[in-house]
Amino acid sequence: MGGKLAQPGTIDNRMQRPEAPSCGWKFIDLAELGGNTGINYLATVLRIIVYPTAIAAVLGAVMGVAHAPPLTGKLLDILLQFGPIVVAGIVLAWSVARIHGRPWRSLIAPDLRIDWRRVAIGGGAQLAILAGQLALVHALTGWPWRFSIAAALPVFALSLVLIPLQAASEELIFRGYLTQALGRILSSRLVIAAIVAVVFGLLHLSLHGPLTLPYYFVLSLVFSLVSLRDERLELVIGGHAAMNLFAVFAASSGLVGLAAIGAEGGAVLFNWASIAAVLVNGALFYGITRLLVRLFCERRSPP
Repeated sequence: MGGKLAQPGTIDNRMQRPEAPSCGWKFIDLAELGGNTGINYLATVLRIIVYPTAIAAVLGAVMGVAHAPPLTGKLLDILLQFGPIVVAGIVLAWSVARIHGRPWRSLIAPDLRIDWRRVAIGGGAQLAILAGQLALVHALTGWPWRFSIAAALPVFALSLVLIPLQAASEELIFRGYLTQALGRILSSRLVIAAIVAVVFGLLHLSLHGPLTLPYYFVLSLVFSLVSLRDERLELVIGGHAAMNLFAVFAASSGLVGLAAIGAEGGAVLFNWASIAAVLVNGALFYGITRLLVRLFCERRSPP
C-alpha cells in the first residue's frame, strides 16, 4: 500500500513534548511520518464510513430477501456483524498509505513491523483471564456448563476468520488512527485516551443496554493504557480478538450470562457486575502482559 508522500499541513503542528521519557508519545507522533492536513483526515474518515456502510447495506438486503435456514442465517448475521468493520480497517490502512502518505504499519508500531509474539501474549493472557473468571462464576454460583460444540462449529469457524480482523480493525481505528490524530492537537495522553473511550463507547451504544457506555469506556481506557505503555498495538489486538472470540464461542455453544464475566459481543445487557469484571480483567491484563513482554519480547541490555 504505497503512495506519494502527502505534504504536512496545518493540523500537523509538532507540540513540545516532555523532555523526560514518556510512554505513548513515540507511538502517537508516528503521524508525523505523513501529511496531516484537514483534507487528508476528512477524506479518510469519509472512506471508513462510506465503504463499510455500503457493505452492511448489501448484506442487510441479502438477509432481508433471502429465506435462509437457521444455520445460514447465523452465518450471515456473523458476517453482517463483523464484515463491515473488517472493511473499515482495510480502507483505513489503504487511506493512511495513499492519502496521508505514510506506511500503514505506522498505525501499529514505531518500528513499522508486526510483533506476532506480542499478539500471542495479548490473546493468550486475555483467554486465560476470561476462562478464570468463568470458572470463578461457576464455582461461586453453581452455574451449569452447557456446551453444544457441533452446533457451534460452523459459526465459530467463520468467527475465527473474521474476529481477529475485526478486532485489529477497531484497534487500528481507535487506539491507532484516532489516538494519533488527536495527538496532533492535544498534549495530554489522558485526555486523548478519554476522548477515544467516549467515541468507542458511543459506537457500541445500541448493543448492550444503558451501561454500555461506561463498560466500553473502561474497556477502551484499559486498552489505551496498555498500548501507550507498550508504544504499540499488538497486545491489545490480541486481547481484543481473544475477548470477542471467547464471547462468540461461548454464546454460540449455548453458554449464557456472558455479561457476568465481562466478555464483549453478543446480545447481553451489562450491569454493574460487568463494570467490576472489566476493571478486574483490565488490571490483570495490564500486569500479565507487562510481565510476559519483559520476559519474552524486550531485549536485555548488554553488560
